[in-house]
Amino acid sequence: MKQLPFLMLMAAGMAAMPTEAFAHQVQTNYVIDAQTRNTLEVQSVFSNGEPLKGANVTIYSPEQPHRPWAKGMTDARGRFTFTPDQSISGDWEIDIQREGHGDILVVPVDAAGIDADRVSQTEARDVHYAGSSPWMAVGGVAIAAACLGFGRFAIKHKAE
Repeated sequence: MKQLPFLMLMAAGMAAMPTEAFAHQVQTNYVIDAQTRNTLEVQSVFSNGEPLKGANVTIYSPEQPHRPWAKGMTDARGRFTFTPDQSISGDWEIDIQREGHGDILVVPVDAAGIDADRVSQTEARDVHYAGSSPWMAVGGVAIAAACLGFGRFAIKHKAE
């Protein structure tokens, strides 16, 4: 019976802690135009196959990696077509985002076009935090304190 207040405190504390939830992972597939090697079509979908439609697409060039080179949006099937400026060699970045879900592709480009063998994905951004408000922690402590007080009250009166 002495463990009950401790268990209640632990449960309340765990309920107030932020937790990671991987609701929908995003997967991005791509196809490169075999003839020109200069056009890349991406398609982003959730892990259940639903298209990531209406996602914001931001493209960054190697010359100015912190300033958008172009912006767009995926279509109803989660697709977007990208044609880089071949005169700008280096790693281009395609950032696809919608409501906390997304993907980032790094697309190497040289004078010959897109290097299909070196296109890569960076770490996913599909992590959501539930209950991360500081007020949740305050509430959890208050609930735990109330449980401890009630538990001590009940034990004291049971002994009498």
